[in-house]
Amino acid sequence: MKKALLLFPLLLSLAAPAMASPEQAASLKEMLTQRLSESAASRDRLHIERVPDVAVTEKAGQYQIRIPKLRLAAADGWMAEAPLVEGDGTPQPDGSWRLKLRLPQGVTLYGGNGFRLGDLSLARQNLSMTISADGRSLLSADLDVGDGKFTPAMGAGTGSLSALRLVLTPKSMKDGLWSGRVSLAIDALSLKDPMGVDRLAVKRLRLDGGADGLDMRRMGDFLASGDRGQLDRMARTADLSADIEGFRQVRDDGTRSALRMGKGKLTLSGLTAAKAALALDWTHDGLDHTGPGIAPGLLPVQAQVTVNGAALPKALLTGAKPAEGWTPLLAASGSAVKISRLFLTNPQSTILGQGDFRYGPGNASGVAGQAELSLRGVDKIIAGVNQAMGARGAALAIGLYALQGLGRVEPGRQGTTHQYDLTITPQGQVTLNGTDATSLFKGLMAVN
Repeated sequence: MKKALLLFPLLLSLAAPAMASPEQAASLKEMLTQRLSESAASRDRLHIERVPDVAVTEKAGQYQIRIPKLRLAAADGWMAEAPLVEGDGTPQPDGSWRLKLRLPQGVTLYGGNGFRLGDLSLARQNLSMTISADGRSLLSADLDVGDGKFTPAMGAGTGSLSALRLVLTPKSMKDGLWSGRVSLAIDALSLKDPMGVDRLAVKRLRLDGGADGLDMRRMGDFLASGDRGQLDRMARTADLSADIEGFRQVRDDGTRSALRMGKGKLTLSGLTAAKAALALDWTHDGLDHTGPGIAPGLLPVQAQVTVNGAALPKALLTGAKPAEGWTPLLAASGSAVKISRLFLTNPQSTILGQGDFRYGPGNASGVAGQAELSLRGVDKIIAGVNQAMGARGAALAIGLYALQGLGRVEPGRQGTTHQYDLTITPQGQVTLNGTDATSLFKGLMAVN
């Protein structure tokens, strides 16, 4: 009993929060100021416009944070200003910091011309996150806001947001490499111009993704600068699922886009190796896209696509299109691509097919394999190419005319369908429905 009484004060001291110190408060302030200074000096795509006067005071084992006039600016001049960011910071045993932040005065938005657009208020907000000891990595987050309302300056339009939640859930963090899951949920987002037109509207959006061995510094650089080169060696594996409903957008040039629903999943693996693998499954319905240079006959109002790729070159993932085209690069990598389902349709035309191809330097075309293809409304597809591309699409239109003549014609209730059995031999010979089409295939492959 006596030993238990002697241990009681020790247990109380272990359970009690650690005493805050002025030295640790100063260290936290210095770290936050340094990270904000680096962002302000970088002038990346997204950056801090100027370094605010960060204040950190210690109280009851926590550190109260106060950052006035925090301005996040874009390269084109748009800016969001939080008149005040305040919250609490709690040190964690591993040296990281747990932050709970608040925006008591909302956010003020400015346009690219520097004029104030209006103020965004959030009736519900819970902004919690964990950052690394040096402040360079976001380790976990739970950002939950709702009942948002945009109050415009004169003539600036209106906006509202029912709910937004971003959750970052870690599994491991070692040597700057993060593994875990990320989810984003948005409900009833609407941005209207002064005439009441939905410049951007989303009824429902759900994103869920994960990564293994994600380089947090590369990720931060990519988000700040938009440099796709940072995607190379960013993670070992990654996946993303998307589910969207009721999307509408009107751009400044008059282009209008809408999507009734869309959902799919993308999985990437082998991202730190010399060659990567990809699996894509996507479906959508109710796609509408009108504006300058857009041909309705080519728009897939409905689509279902399932594609798998192996031994893929990294340039496919980073978007760095080679000058000589993709085929030589795929051949040099020995890539394999399987299209399990391709279904693209609109009231004027339909493309339906599947195929299995392997790329390599064994023949002049760089690829061998087979495919089954069905085209409805070839005339409409050709007209769409001419409308969208003009003189630039002349070679493609001529190739499609030739392709039409080699098709196996089948009448149907929705119109004539041209069926094709495509074979590319390892020696480079191409046949369509048993007829040699090597020259036609080479011509179509050469079209940029």
